[in-house]
Order: sequence, then C-alpha cells, then structure tokens
Amino acid sequence: MRRFLEKVVIVLAILQIVHASWWYLGVSSSYQSLVEEIKHLPGRKKCSNLAFLAPRQQELCSLEDKIIEVIHEGASMGIEECQYQFQTRRWNCSTFNTTNVFGQILKIKSRETSYIYAILSAGIMYSVTRACAKGDLGHCGCDTKVRQITTDGGFEWGGCSDNIRYGSKFSKDFVDSKEMRLNADGLMNVWNNGAGRKTVKEELDLICKCHGVSGSCSVKICWRKMKTFRAIGTTLKNRFDGASLVKMDKRKKRLKRLSRLQKRPTKKDLVYLQESPDFCEHNLEFGSLGTRGRQCNKTSYGLDGCRLMCCGRGYYTLVKEEKDDCDCKFYWCCRVECKKCTNVKELHYCN
Repeated sequence: MRRFLEKVVIVLAILQIVHASWWYLGVSSSYQSLVEEIKHLPGRKKCSNLAFLAPRQQELCSLEDKIIEVIHEGASMGIEECQYQFQTRRWNCSTFNTTNVFGQILKIKSRETSYIYAILSAGIMYSVTRACAKGDLGHCGCDTKVRQITTDGGFEWGGCSDNIRYGSKFSKDFVDSKEMRLNADGLMNVWNNGAGRKTVKEELDLICKCHGVSGSCSVKICWRKMKTFRAIGTTLKNRFDGASLVKMDKRKKRLKRLSRLQKRPTKKDLVYLQESPDFCEHNLEFGSLGTRGRQCNKTSYGLDGCRLMCCGRGYYTLVKEEKDDCDCKFYWCCRVECKKCTNVKELHYCN
C-alpha cells in the first residue's frame, strides 16, 4: 500500500510539471516565494531549479540575472490585462493557485484560451522591449536600425526607439519553445502567441520633439514608442470577439478555416478549435466558476447586463449607503471644511 501511494505521489508530481507553465511567474505571491527559494543559488542554477520551465526557457532565463524579473513583469501584465478586459464578461479570466494559473479552461481550445496565449506572449514582448529601452538588460538597448528608415526630410531619427525586434525575438524564442507544432493544440497556441506579438508591433506611436529658436521647430527629432499595454489588450479583446474557428489540416500539418465561405484568418487574428461553454454554472471540469453572486448592470443590454450575465436566473438588489465629503470650503489660512453627504446606491447581483 505504501509503495502504491508513493507511485501516486510521483505521478501527480509529474502531471503537475507537465501542465505547469512559465505563466506561474506572473502570480505575485508565487513569484515572491520562488525568489526566496532560489536567491541563495548561483546565477545559472536559479532558472534550472524552476521545474515548470522548459529546457530552452531555463537557458534563456539564465542569460542574465535580471531577466527572470522581466519575465515576471511581462507575465503579471498579461494576467492583469486579461482580468481587466474580461471583468464584465461571464468568464472573467479567473486564475487559480496552480502552476498552470488558469485552470481547466486551458483544456478547451476555445477563444478564451486563444486570448490567454496572445496576451501573455504580448506581455513578455512588451516587458522585454521596455527593459531594453531602460537599460535594464545587458544584451539589448535602443533600436538603432530604425534610423535607416528614410523620413523624406520630415524629421530626424533620434532619442531611444523601442527595440521591438529584440523583444519579439526573445518572446518568440521563450514562449513558443514549449509548444508542439505537430498537433492542432500546439499550432493554435503558436498562432495566437504570434498574434499577440504582431499586435504589439502595430501598436506603435511616433513621438517627436521640436528644437529651434523660440520654439520654431527647425529641427524635429522623433523616435518610436510602444503604446500603452491597455491599448494592446483592447485591440486583442476586439480580435477575441472576431476570432476564427479553425481545424487541423492533417496532411499539411497546419490550421485552416472550416470552409471557403469563411474569412481566411490573418496572422494578426486569434484562432480557436472549440466553441466556448456558456460559463453560466459552476463547473471546474472546464474551469467555469459560474456567475452566481456576480455583480451585474441592471440598465445595460450588453454582456455585463443582468439579463445576460445572470443567464436568465434573475438577480437581487442590495441598497448601500455611502458617506462622502461634499460642499467643501477653503478658509484662509489653511484649512478645508466639508459637509458629509449620504449617497444611496443600488447594487445588483446574479441569483
């Protein structure tokens, strides 16, 4: 019996590693405990001690001391952005205290899974690119190749352009290294990883500064800068809503549209293999926490409205009183006096 239990423990440990992901570095509480565990180890051994990283990921993680912190920031950005974008949806990008972070939803190759892969891939690219520009990493810096692009005299290249080439290359090497490209799941994940990176590349601003006598702008210096990660998350959210259902072409080992009547997805689009569950009820088999007890918007006809959020089960209302400062006056010198005003709010929750 004892040997049987030992075997079960070993099998469970192996399964934990198989289903583990580098995303785990994005969970702040887990990351802090991991840092405490490995801080006494020499540089290269810190990453090799993280069993949830694939061999190539451990190798890249060992390039320099600060890279693990940059990966943590990128993963954390991706998780937080996912939860922000889906906070008013039935599936609100729930996370779990496991090394695959998002739980059983990953078993369903739905559009939710496609967004997770895209936003996390974009997060790594964004974080690495930003670290390059700040000088936090020794293997990269500002993008100097952009200065080879002709401007037809409209401005001069200068400043520190974001090195999206290096950020994209690192993200592709790190994120895609764990995927099997010979099956549909792996091809879907690699496609969506790439879509996340392409979204970062297209979300660039040209920042310019004028130089000249009395602000005459006789010389205009410009550089390229990534847009906010919120803008990237929003663009990917729009692509989530327009994601393409695809299937595996077993002969050519690639993904293809279901029929010729369907729009052919571009490399910027998100793709998925299975339709999503409705997420109405609690069902951990496919990672659904359900919508019972979720706050909804009584006046909205959208997905955040009580009718859709509550899946037709109805809702209940709680009345909440809040006291806030109001009618504030400044008296010389130096004090401010305010009255207390009571605001009554109605909050609605799903049955």
